[in-house]
Amino acid sequence: MVNLFRLLGLPNPNLKNHLETDETIQSNFPNPQAGDMIIHLSENRISEWTNKMILKPTHKVIYLKPDNLRRLNLIGMDKELINGNLLLFNLKELIHMPSQTAKCSREIRQLAENNGLNVFALNESDTLLMVPGLNMRVDTHKHILGLSNIT
Repeated sequence: MVNLFRLLGLPNPNLKNHLETDETIQSNFPNPQAGDMIIHLSENRISEWTNKMILKPTHKVIYLKPDNLRRLNLIGMDKELINGNLLLFNLKELIHMPSQTAKCSREIRQLAENNGLNVFALNESDTLLMVPGLNMRVDTHKHILGLSNIT
């Protein structure tokens, strides 16, 4: 017959008189002591396992805005796009200069076009532009940005 008290993890009142000391009571699952959890989590193998499980970032988000002369420095941005990094351009400082804003927008669109990518406007005034890197996907219906699944 199954011992109901043992099944529920309760002390058996019938055996309490017979077993007075803790040394004679044995269990398959000993009760944890105060420092047990800290000792186990501080072991090197736990630290190594945690480092393996945490995904390391492989892509960057690069934020660019015009310099003091109102120009965008796009040197080396081709390489960043090919590596799959995301470029964000902030042209809000040029809002009072429509011709300079248009020039910078053309440069960004040319950069994206040269790499076979698209430019996305993140605001209504087209002053915050995004160019996702190679193998990034942008869901324009659900507005989700992420990595494409390459198989």
